[in-house]
Amino acid sequence: MFLKLVTALLITLLIAVNIVGQQKQNASGLISGNVLDEKRSAVAGASVELILLVDSSLRKGTITAKDGSFVFNSISFGIYKLRISFTSFQTLTIDSISIRPERFDFSLNDIVLKTSSDQLQAVVVYAEKPLIQSKEGNITFNASESPLSAGSNASDLLKNVPLVASDANGKLTVRGKEPRILIDDKPVELNAQQLQDFLESMPGSMIERIEVMTNPPPQYANEPGGVINIVTRKGKVGKSGRLSVFAGTRGEQGASGNFSYRKKGLSINFNASLVHNIFEGHGYSKRQNIYADSSNYFNTENNYRNSSLRPNARLSVDYEMNARNSINGVIQFNQNDFDNEGNTQFSNINRFNELYRLSKRTIASEGSNINPSFNFTFTHKGKKPGETLRLFANSHLSSNTNTRGFYQQYLNPDYSATGVDSTQQQITDSRNHGVNLRVAYEKLLANKKTWLFAGAYYNFSSSGVELLSQFLQKPDRVFVKSELLSNDFRFRQEIKNLRLSARHTIKTGTSVSAGLNLEQTHVHFDLYHTKQEAGNDYWTMLPFFNFNQQWEEVLNLTVSYRRTIRRPGIGELNPSIDYADPYNLRFGNTGLKPSTSHNFDLLLGRSNDKYYLNLGLGYNIVQDVFAQIRTLQPDGKTFVTWQNIDDRLEYEISSWNGLTLSKKMRVNFSASYTYNRYSAFDKKAYRYQNGGSFNSNLNGNYAPKDVWNFNAGFTFNRFANPQGYVRWNTSMNMGLQRKLLQKRLVVTINIIDPIRQQENKTLTYGTNFSHESYSYTQTKNYRLTVTYNFIQVPKKVVQKT
Repeated sequence: MFLKLVTALLITLLIAVNIVGQQKQNASGLISGNVLDEKRSAVAGASVELILLVDSSLRKGTITAKDGSFVFNSISFGIYKLRISFTSFQTLTIDSISIRPERFDFSLNDIVLKTSSDQLQAVVVYAEKPLIQSKEGNITFNASESPLSAGSNASDLLKNVPLVASDANGKLTVRGKEPRILIDDKPVELNAQQLQDFLESMPGSMIERIEVMTNPPPQYANEPGGVINIVTRKGKVGKSGRLSVFAGTRGEQGASGNFSYRKKGLSINFNASLVHNIFEGHGYSKRQNIYADSSNYFNTENNYRNSSLRPNARLSVDYEMNARNSINGVIQFNQNDFDNEGNTQFSNINRFNELYRLSKRTIASEGSNINPSFNFTFTHKGKKPGETLRLFANSHLSSNTNTRGFYQQYLNPDYSATGVDSTQQQITDSRNHGVNLRVAYEKLLANKKTWLFAGAYYNFSSSGVELLSQFLQKPDRVFVKSELLSNDFRFRQEIKNLRLSARHTIKTGTSVSAGLNLEQTHVHFDLYHTKQEAGNDYWTMLPFFNFNQQWEEVLNLTVSYRRTIRRPGIGELNPSIDYADPYNLRFGNTGLKPSTSHNFDLLLGRSNDKYYLNLGLGYNIVQDVFAQIRTLQPDGKTFVTWQNIDDRLEYEISSWNGLTLSKKMRVNFSASYTYNRYSAFDKKAYRYQNGGSFNSNLNGNYAPKDVWNFNAGFTFNRFANPQGYVRWNTSMNMGLQRKLLQKRLVVTINIIDPIRQQENKTLTYGTNFSHESYSYTQTKNYRLTVTYNFIQVPKKVVQKT
């Protein structure tokens, strides 16, 4: 109650500050920027003119300072153009800058002048950056423009991007398929758990924009879910920094900071954060076991409290050695220290609905995941335009420890103690490391219409897992190893890839692309506990074809085919038995085969200054599908593991659209539906069900003033699986942001899930059982974030009128 009162008072304070600010505000604006050359060096002494479009005789002039900066103050409302000129450079004109009450402060950041040529002047029409943009079927979410980025992480932000959804297991999907994640155009080579830890520890405030490529470039054309590219902030010329602190009513606190330095060809960015989170929740499950002559029931009720502390640091250095060669190095570190506790009650009920067995189980879990990584990129531009060679190297490590204790007390049906109990513990220690080497080459041929793309990569990953399971032996009260539940294994995977593709422009607006990826995969398991080995080697050919037609940059048509592959990871292959629920045992399957798919897509798009509309249709033939399957055993327990099931057909329809209601207000909506169809044999023999998954996102942005911003996002999702489905779940995130002290101080209030908490209900049907499970997580949160930007104010120089 106290925290809600504080939040209400803060909102009132922000409104009062805004009213005072409006009273003091006069009809004046500000335009600032930095002028650079093509080598990213500051251009000092350049002439800058600001001209009123309706009356070119009304103009102001200035010259750039030593660091290339300039500023115009006390600008009357109106539409202007900015003209920049300097000896040996093309004159650049930026047109249609609208100074108005809703937005009177423009920071143009880096303005690059090109060297003189036959074209003596370049004209650019200034377009204000909306929250969400769409072009050629791809989506750009400008996170730096959204209040939702304050105090959040990359995983939270991605869930507010059109077409992106998070399934019941936390896995990200785009139009129902798993995408490739890039950071600053470089692939992230992590397994599913490492990727989740990385995204949840990456501060949203360090993200400039998120690009969703449903029609990815040739080097990623065979990714099932396309590409998500997270572009980080680079900072301005000179030194700048940012410090944020936040706290929420759900039990979260955190701080993040950024320092950047840019001069000539050198750019240094350092980000660090520390976040503490608490999640509480509860749930239940109901299972009916069906036998030949009778049936019975097994029910559970549970509650939990999970606490985590996540430190994160990232150092990125870019250096342009000369106009044709540049290097980039990134050192990344993230950690997750967790302390979780849960309680579960198990009830066995006979066919007469009588309770005949009862027990309670407490689970305490604590541990740490540490994930350092290093990336190096070298870029060489050829003498001729359109020729680029890029070399990538990545190395990552991971150390994970998890100690879980289990105490189970057995009770009579009247809840009195039987005097029987048991204590077990599981200690998991895993070590992972990997190396990825990648080369990419592209060249524009002499006809200026054909591009060639070639590349190769080598990916190696290794995981060693030791699982020690013990039970407390009475009366000696010593822990004794359980051979059945212990494990020790090493998993290694090698992937080698060669690719070649081409894109040809038939005429203006019409192009075709085609290519082939050839991959060899080697998987090997050393099962030390059972003194066995397992492995798999296979070659895969992945062709793709793409036809694109544009009409005057307004209408867009894309027809594509691609063959994709989905490989099982360590999470699906890990044979260790999860003993968290002794009556529902979970484990992986070392014999899983990869799943391949033939994907056929049709994309239609229309866009202009007021709106964008996109429609996607898809048909997929998925082979050797692997999914998590639950089976009932004769003793009443269920096994949950991964299995290759039969092929399936998928039918897709998706749409993502945006509408600009005014310069103050924009709305965006996306929806995706995928229908899975299984064979008649699977439906009869295993009770598999045809079903559909639905994902949707509604996002709105309202900026009544340049210093005020309101953003709201809503999601509605439903996920299908072969044995059932997850019922509807929703999420909501609203953000209100106020900028003060010449935009140095930013105050943001986020309201997360104020009406409905995160809930999942899953229904599963087998040949001899039905299972219903429900989970509730306390996600309602009122978060306050305060950010201070340490920025250099452009130096005022003498202005000419």
